[in-house]
Amino acid sequence: MSRFFSFSTLPKFCRQNIFQMRPKSILCVYLCSCVLLLTLSLCFYRLFHTVEVTIDTGKEVCRVHAKAGQKVADLLTEQDITLGDYDLVSPGLEEYLEDGWQVSIQRAKTITITTDTGSFRHHSHAATAFGAFKELGIPLTGGFVFEPEPEAALYSGQEIFLFRREEVVETFQETIPYEIKKKDDGRLLTGRQNVLQAGQEGKKELQFRVVYAGGRELLRKLIKETVLSQPVPRVIAVGTKAKSSPTPAKIMLASRSAGGGGIEGLASWYGSKFHGRRTSSGEIFDQHAYTAAHCYLPFGTLVQVTYLRTGKSVTVRINDRGPHSPERIIDLSSAAAGAIGLKSHGVGRVRVEILAKP
Repeated sequence: MSRFFSFSTLPKFCRQNIFQMRPKSILCVYLCSCVLLLTLSLCFYRLFHTVEVTIDTGKEVCRVHAKAGQKVADLLTEQDITLGDYDLVSPGLEEYLEDGWQVSIQRAKTITITTDTGSFRHHSHAATAFGAFKELGIPLTGGFVFEPEPEAALYSGQEIFLFRREEVVETFQETIPYEIKKKDDGRLLTGRQNVLQAGQEGKKELQFRVVYAGGRELLRKLIKETVLSQPVPRVIAVGTKAKSSPTPAKIMLASRSAGGGGIEGLASWYGSKFHGRRTSSGEIFDQHAYTAAHCYLPFGTLVQVTYLRTGKSVTVRINDRGPHSPERIIDLSSAAAGAIGLKSHGVGRVRVEILAKP
C-alpha cells in the first residue's frame, strides 16, 4: 500500500491540508483507500487466477479450469452445456465459482402419470417412481397399486400408473355334473341299454374375494363354496343276455291268420337312437328307409307287414336282427312304422307275409 499511496508523493498543498484535517476525516480517507485497494486486487485476482471445478451432468463427470469469480451460468456456456426449461443446477446459475466446487445438473424427465381420474404430465428430477410421487406430495399407502414398481428407475417419456386398490366379494353359481352309473341286466340282450334313471346336474354357489385396480383384475381367491343341490346320477341298465339262434319252434309262437297267408304277432319299431349305427347285416341303419329286423329270416328278404288296427300295409326289407323281446315277431324302422300308423302306438298287432327271398 505504501508503494501506491506514499505520503511523500502527494503534492505540497495536499500534505498541508492533510495536517490541517481532523483525525476523524483522516481515518475516513484511509478506509476508502483500503477499500479501493482491495477492490482492485480482487479484480486482478479474478482476471488472472483460475479455479478447478467438477461438473456432473448426470451422465458424466468431468473436471475443468475456470476463471475465478466466474458465474456458474458462464461456465456452462463455455462448456457448451445446454439446460432444459425444467433442469436444476446446484449451486445456482448466478453463484460465483470457487475452487473445488462441484456443479451438479439434474435433468428433468417428462413423464405421464395416469390415475383413476385421468392423466397428466410431470417434470420430475427424481430417480425413481417413488421419488416422483413424493415430489407431488402424493401419499403412498397400501391402498394404491403402482406400475412399474415404486423403485423402478425413471426415464423421459415414461408412463406411470397409480390406481386405487378396490376389493369386492363376487358370487357365482356353477353346475355340478352328474355321474353315469351302469348296472348289468340279464333280461336285456348284450349290446342293448335301457335308461333306468335320467341324470340331473346339481348346483353350487361360489364366493370369491376379487381385487381390482384400474379396471383390471389383480387377484381372485375362493373364500366359500356352498352346494345348493346335489346331482342325480344317470343309471343305465346294460344287457348281458347272450343272443340265441332262432329255432323253428319260435315260428309257432305266432298264430296263423285264417287264410294261412302269413304269421300274426306283435310288432314294434326303432329309430333315431340307432340311426347311423351298423346293423347285424353290416349295413348302416337308416330310420327313413323301409327296413325291418327279424329273428331268423335271411337278410334281404322282402316281407309285407299289415297293421291290423288300420289295415295299412308296407313292404320292408330285412337287414337286421330283432326284436329282442320274445313276445314280438318283427321290429320296423321309423319310416315303415309311420307308413302303417304303428309309430304313434309303439307296439301293435301285425300280419307278416313273405314276398321274396334273396
